[in-house]
Amino acid sequence: MLPLPVTALLVSLGPNIHLVRRALEIPAWANPYDAFLLIAVWWAALLLAELTLRYFLPLALITVLVLASSSPSTRTAPPIASEHTLQAAVADLAVIDALVPAFPALPAPRLLLRASLVLYAPYLLLTRLVRLRVLVAIAGTVLLAWRAPWATALRSSLWRSAWFRWAVYHLSAVVTGQPLPLAAQSAISAAVVAAPAPTKSLRFLFTVYENQRWWMGLDWTAALLPAERPSWCSKAQNAVAPPNAFILPDDTTLYLPGPNGKGRVKRCAKWSWEEDEWRVIVRREGSATLTRVEKPLPSEKEENPGLLMKAAVKMRESSSGQPAPAPASDDSEADKGSPDAEEEEEELVTDDDGWVYGDNKWEKPSAKGGMGKYTRFRRWTRVAVVTETIEPAAEGEVETIPQVQPVALASPISSTHSSSPADDKSQRDHSPLKQRLKSAMHKATL
Repeated sequence: MLPLPVTALLVSLGPNIHLVRRALEIPAWANPYDAFLLIAVWWAALLLAELTLRYFLPLALITVLVLASSSPSTRTAPPIASEHTLQAAVADLAVIDALVPAFPALPAPRLLLRASLVLYAPYLLLTRLVRLRVLVAIAGTVLLAWRAPWATALRSSLWRSAWFRWAVYHLSAVVTGQPLPLAAQSAISAAVVAAPAPTKSLRFLFTVYENQRWWMGLDWTAALLPAERPSWCSKAQNAVAPPNAFILPDDTTLYLPGPNGKGRVKRCAKWSWEEDEWRVIVRREGSATLTRVEKPLPSEKEENPGLLMKAAVKMRESSSGQPAPAPASDDSEADKGSPDAEEEEEELVTDDDGWVYGDNKWEKPSAKGGMGKYTRFRRWTRVAVVTETIEPAAEGEVETIPQVQPVALASPISSTHSSSPADDKSQRDHSPLKQRLKSAMHKATL
C-alpha cells in the first residue's frame, strides 16, 4: 500500500498526468491523425503568425475571458480514490517515462566550435535563398516526424545504401574534423537498430533512526516516554522495524497495455540488498562530509531488573532534594520536527558512534553528552537496489494478488486473532519494562 501523501498526489494529479501523456503521445505518433494535425498547426503558426497575432489574438483573449466569467464557479468534488485510479496514474507515469526521448551526450566544445564555423557560411547562404520561417518549419517537421513509422522505415532504407553511408561518413569528417573509424560506424548503426534493454535499476537508501533516553541508574536505554517518538522510527517518526528485523518491500508485478495498444506487457520489480551490512552515519567535528561506518547492531534484550530497582532507590533518595529533570519531568508532549529542522539534520555533528545528543525535548543537538543531555539518536542506513524488468505478458496470464498474513517479528508466540491498534497500544503500555519504570517514578514522587 502506498503512503497517504503519495496516494493523494496520484489521485489529485491523475487527470493532469493523463493530459501530459496524451500530449507526449502526439509527437510519438501513437495516433497518426493527431500527429499530422500537429504538423499542420506548426506550419500555420509559423507562416501565419503575424496575421494571427495582429487580428485574431485580441479576439481570442476576449472570447476566453467571456467564457471564463460566464461559466459557473462551482468546484467539483474530488474524485474517489480506487485501485483503478491509482493503476491508471501509475500506468500514465510509466508511459510518460517511456515516451520522453533520451538525448545523446554532446561532443567536445572544440568539435562544436569547428562545426559552427564550418556551417556558418552555408547557413547564411541558405537563409538568403529561403525564408527563415520556412527553414524553422522544415526543421520542426523533421523533429515532429522523427518517430513516425514511415520516417523510421525511410531511415532504415537509406542506411542500407552504401552510398548514403559513405556520404554521411565523409560529411561528418569534414564538419567535425574527427572522422570515425568504419568499425565504430558499424557498431553505432548496430546499436541504433538494436532494441534497448528492457531493464531498469534504481538505488534506494533506507534510513532507520535509533532513539534512546537516559534514565537515572539505567544509563542509556530504548525505554522512551509514551508520547514521544518510537525507539526505532523513520525520518517522519513513523515506527519501523529495527535493522536486524528490517525486510525489503515485496516484489511487485504490474500488467499494462502494450505500447501500440496490442497485447500487454509485464513489469516486474524486485528488491535486493546492495550492501551486506547496515552502516551508521558519522560526521565528526570539523569534517565537511558525512561518512557511513559499519557498527555492530544493537541487541534487543530486556533491561536488567536490578538496574530498575537501583534507579528507584536513587530517585527515592533524591526526592528530598532537587528532583531529577529527565525522568521526573511531566513534559511528555510529542516531538514534532519542523521542515527547517529536517533540512539541518544532515549537517548535525555526531560522536564516533554516530550519536546526536539532545535535551529532554530532543532539541539543542550536540555531538557530546553530559549535563542536560537526556536524549540521543543515530541513523542506520543501508543501500538496496530495485530492478524492473519489462517483458511481454503471455496470453491468459493474470495478475495474482498475494495474501499477506500478519506476522509478529519479535514474538515467539503466534497469535490466532488479528490485533487492532488499540490492542497494540495497550500491550505496549503494559510491558514489564514500562510498568517498572512507572512504579519507580511513582515511588520517587512520594
